[in-house]
Amino acid sequence: MRFVRQLTALKMNFKKSIAILQKVSPKLTAKIAFNFISKPEKRKIRTFEKEILEVAKKSVFRFNKFNISTYKWGKGNKKVLLVHGWGGRASNFGAIIPELIKNNYQVTSFDGPCHGDSTRKKTSFFEMADLVKLFLEKDNYDLIMSHSMGTVLVFTAMNSLKYKVNKMIALTTPSRFLEFIGLAVNQFGLTKKTTKLLIDKIQETTTEYNPINHKVKNVINNIEIKDITFIHDKSDKIISIEKTKQVSSFFSNSKLIEIEGTGHFKMLWSKKVINIIGQETLNIQEI
Repeated sequence: MRFVRQLTALKMNFKKSIAILQKVSPKLTAKIAFNFISKPEKRKIRTFEKEILEVAKKSVFRFNKFNISTYKWGKGNKKVLLVHGWGGRASNFGAIIPELIKNNYQVTSFDGPCHGDSTRKKTSFFEMADLVKLFLEKDNYDLIMSHSMGTVLVFTAMNSLKYKVNKMIALTTPSRFLEFIGLAVNQFGLTKKTTKLLIDKIQETTTEYNPINHKVKNVINNIEIKDITFIHDKSDKIISIEKTKQVSSFFSNSKLIEIEGTGHFKMLWSKKVINIIGQETLNIQEI
């Protein structure tokens, strides 16, 4: 409890310092926030994640300024691509992968730029979307599974390629890119002026996308998904279930499964979710 109190006090002091800095230099504050979201924190890896990595077929390839770690499991005749969220890594799906292998899938995943075991350098949301696009260009997948911001990455990449897939399972999803920026806004307590400066800095990283107008409903016009299932915890404190309800409504062939007691991250190793995925991936018809 003492550690928790100390950590809470540290966060409060940090936020107070940022509030003072914003009054002096909103531009510098925006730069600090930009650096924060450009180099996501490397999270502690859990035991089941270590175990799944130990049995993976690993490889590395060069993408921009990064060495990208990739992983494969299983020898099934169906193919699935797993896309982690911002701040995540391929092994986050470690509890789900055995279920996919059991259902005759060959599983492919990767650690995004500045994520997991890939090179730790500054990156951007749109750079990661381009990486997803690269994987989709190289292969045809029967199933794509994503978590959190990874879902928007997938939609963005698929739309660019006019990609077709039989099945997609989205474990939560934001409805627009600005919700990603909102995490930094809340973390730092940014003012409207500083937030605009932050968005301007993000805009400098891409010529293809507009951060302000980058919404899911605008990047699904050129994709074809025969069947899409959304899974979201009613009490998710990171992304409201209302966001997934909204995105689900954009698809005429979608299904939303509402769960409880798992939150945003624990759903990835929840037996309840694993069982749902098992049923959802048993029989997938070709598009």
